[in-house]
Amino acid sequence: MLLMKNNVSEYNRDQLISFQAISKVLEQLSPTETGRLEEMIQPYLAFRRRVDMYAAEYFQAFCGRACFETGLSACCGFESIITFFADQVITVLTSQTKDLVTLFETLRKPNDTGKCVYLGPKGCIWRVRPVSCAMFFCQDAKENVFRANPEAESLWKMLIEEERGYTWPTTTVLFDEVEKYFLRFGVESPHLYFHKSPGLLKLKSESGVA
Repeated sequence: MLLMKNNVSEYNRDQLISFQAISKVLEQLSPTETGRLEEMIQPYLAFRRRVDMYAAEYFQAFCGRACFETGLSACCGFESIITFFADQVITVLTSQTKDLVTLFETLRKPNDTGKCVYLGPKGCIWRVRPVSCAMFFCQDAKENVFRANPEAESLWKMLIEEERGYTWPTTTVLFDEVEKYFLRFGVESPHLYFHKSPGLLKLKSESGVA
């Protein structure tokens, strides 16, 4: 049931609508079907672990000094971060009940922090952060890190290409397939971009992706 305070933002409402729709479908699935979905996302989760290891090795020290310690971080400084429907599905699938309770309760309240609604005391409250967040490093950070570690730039380009294999629908990609799976259950969500975004629909059409 969608219960929230009257002054909650449209962004929070849209996010909660998607999360609740996902949870409702998952509650209907058999353990076999849930397992099938979990297996479906395993290669992506392995990719995300590599992204996290890369960030820890090359960016953590610089970003910690430049942004976290100074409180000037732009990474989590916006409320309206981009989230795909598949981002939301993946974090629900990998979350425990207590994680989802925290997430839902956060969205039901007004965000008066001036920062991302999902930024908690220990960082992002998602189990698997949106890919747009995980793959974001500001230009200043990249210039400094790549200057000091030339190998980091080539590795970064490889990670970007790998990320496109999950999110760029010029071929069959995970994020599109996840949306298709949930659309079979009549799900409505503002975040079904692979089936509603004019730009992504055009890209799919030009590439011959059904």
